[in-house]
This record gives sequence, C-alpha cells and structure tokens, in this order.
Amino acid sequence: MKFSAVLQDTTSADTFIRYLNAASRLGKKRCCLKIQTEGISFVSCANLHDGGCWFCLYIPCSSQIFRRFDFIGLNARIPDQNFIYLELDIDNLVKILPGGHCYLKIKLSKNQADEPVLAVEVRDPDSDIVTHQVPITVILSRYWSAYARPSHGHKKMSIFLPQAKVLCRVMQAYKNMNAKCLKFIASTNGDLRISSTIEHGEIDALFSDLPTNTAETDSQEDSSTVQLMIKSIVSMLQSFTFSRTRVKMNIISNRMAEFNMHCDDYDLSYIVGNVIE
Repeated sequence: MKFSAVLQDTTSADTFIRYLNAASRLGKKRCCLKIQTEGISFVSCANLHDGGCWFCLYIPCSSQIFRRFDFIGLNARIPDQNFIYLELDIDNLVKILPGGHCYLKIKLSKNQADEPVLAVEVRDPDSDIVTHQVPITVILSRYWSAYARPSHGHKKMSIFLPQAKVLCRVMQAYKNMNAKCLKFIASTNGDLRISSTIEHGEIDALFSDLPTNTAETDSQEDSSTVQLMIKSIVSMLQSFTFSRTRVKMNIISNRMAEFNMHCDDYDLSYIVGNVIE
C-alpha cells in the first residue's frame, strides 16, 4: 500500500485544513480516512442509533487542492480492494495544522517501532520543513463494510434548504428557547415547515417556494416528515459556514434525513437518524 499527497500552496493548504476542521467537528474524535484512486474521504465511525449521525466528506484528487496525489491500495488489481482504510483521532491532525503553511505533504509511513503512521510535513514561509507523525490504525478489508453509507431502502423526498446563514439563525432561535428536537415537514410543492415543542407550547418556521429535486424524489406522498436532534443540524451547518453551496435535504419519512453539499473541491453526505420524543 502506498499513499502520499502534496498540496499546491498556502491557499490550498488552508482550504484543506478548513475541510479537516469541519470533519473534526462532525466526527467528534475518532474518524476513518478512506483513500482511493479518485481522492480521500473523512468518514464517520458512528452509527444512526438513537438519532445518531453518519457523514462522508469526500475531497477528489482532481480538485485544485492537490499538486500531487500518489496512491496504491491493498490490491490494485482488484477494484473492490483498491482502497486504504485508516482510523485516527482526527484532533491529532487538527492540532498540528494551524494554517498558513506554504507546503503540506501527507504520507502513509511507519515510525521507528515499525508502526503505521501518517507522516505530515509542513513548512511555513519563515521556517524549515517540520515532520509530524500521527498514530493510525490500518483497517483490515473484512471490516470496511462497517464504514459504508447507511442504506435506507425507502422512498425519499428531496428539497433544497434555505441559505445556510438564514437556517443558522433559525436554529439558534430554537436553541435559545431550549428546543431539543426539530420536526421537518417537506412537501412536493416546495414548502418546508420546521417545528418544535417547547415547555410552553410549539414554535414553527415556514419556508415556501424552495426548489425541489424531482429527479431524486421517489416518494408517492405529498409530504415527508422526520424528527431530528437540533444539535446534529447545528453541528453540520456551523461546520460549513464557509461554504456558499446550498444544502439539499433528502427525507425518508420517520427514519432519517440526508443532507448533501456538492462543489468542485468536496462532496458532503451527512445522515441523521430519526428520533422519537
């Protein structure tokens, strides 16, 4: 197995670090790094039980971030095995990359004890190259399926959410009123109702004329409903405040919701399980 990647310049390094910080906030602590021919993904180690979250933040090697991307997986001759899966404490990576680096290289390597590590080389404009070693666990191929995207197997409704800044303000207002859960009700005509029950009643926010994705909507119902923990939604929105990409929400009624963001430099899939109060 082989992996090394060099980032273009200070702008590219800072962009990568921004994505790394977003993955850190979503992943809390432990995170999977999936490496493949087309790029890298930060993948959740958690599951959807009891309103839990799963995410995959994919950064393609074709983006403007990477200057060089070299990779050979577990078995390059078999497409299904041409991957590398690692687990690491993502905060260990965040701590050594404060930003402002003019050179950044990440490489799969071993330490003096012959243990696998991510070797991270950084150089600031006014200093020499410094190498850090981040401990990792290489995941055996028989466990790769544990990191796969959760399957829903049910009909979904797809709608684009209001702009992230607007939605963040709404979420903050709900939090200030001690709301714990939010009910999302989306209709095929582009209406989205967000409601929550609080101590002295119920609060609602209604958005109209939102774009819907008819190509992905396969639900036969006029509306779909899901109830989610507010902290899970706020975590996702705050992690990507830098993005101008509009968030698409796929609702699988009473089971889960998937939030998608797509741009040239990354793809995010963030899935939150339904909760019952």
